[in-house]
Amino acid sequence: MGYLFFSILCYALNNVLWKKSLEKGSVSLIMTYRAFFTSLITVFGVVVLDLEWMSNAELWRITVGSFIGVVGLVCMLLVIKRASLQWVGIYNLIGVFFATIYLVFVKHISIYVSLLGGVIIIVGFSLFLCASRETQLKITLKEHVLLLLMTLSFSGASIIQWENLTAHISPLLILANQEVMVLFLGVLWVLRQRKKIDIIGQSKIFLKPVVIMSIIILLAQFLGLLGLKITDPFIASLVYLATPLTTIVFSVIFFKEKLSWKNTVAIVLIALGAFLVHCSERY
Repeated sequence: MGYLFFSILCYALNNVLWKKSLEKGSVSLIMTYRAFFTSLITVFGVVVLDLEWMSNAELWRITVGSFIGVVGLVCMLLVIKRASLQWVGIYNLIGVFFATIYLVFVKHISIYVSLLGGVIIIVGFSLFLCASRETQLKITLKEHVLLLLMTLSFSGASIIQWENLTAHISPLLILANQEVMVLFLGVLWVLRQRKKIDIIGQSKIFLKPVVIMSIIILLAQFLGLLGLKITDPFIASLVYLATPLTTIVFSVIFFKEKLSWKNTVAIVLIALGAFLVHCSERY
């Protein structure tokens, strides 16, 4: 269980580092810069461990999941460059509901508990929207659309990669494929924006934070895998509901963002709804 808690802290801290770096840096460059280091490390791990390669069909399925995940990452980074991290935490909690819809129709889990949780999430989200209208948490319709796309992308990618894991494909192969995909698409994005970005200057400025981010995210994923290996899968995934909540708490601590009592009540309702939706997997 300790591995999972440290993994959660690393994931939330990674979001904080994204936010701090993007305040002055380019989304495309920092995303690509970090992917360079994470790709280097994961590909090196695949080569050193001499992992059994996958079939073309498995490679295609993993790549599709990775591409969808990159879409979610880009949407998230575009939002947190300008908006509060709290919104990322809120939408990540809502993502539990979207993932459960898949389980309801494909895995035939209980629909009643899921619906109750979904209603509570909607009530909590509506309250959060109303409470944020006149505060620094207010965001534009475009940013809401990006966050919704982020949520759908992350949920879709997690479902695909979960299916890949159940097919006994190495997690390291999935991770390496994902990071290489981020690097490939990131390079194309940077090349398209090369006239607007001081590539050399920003590369020097953000070298240290990007290396730290690379280590932290890989550590988060590694500790998560260790935790999943020795912990009941249901409890492990339940613990991971704390990641969005930790991100919200960190946004208050590191960025001095205010959290009104209405926002707090809304977050509690959304978390409760996500908890009920998640628990429906056991009924």
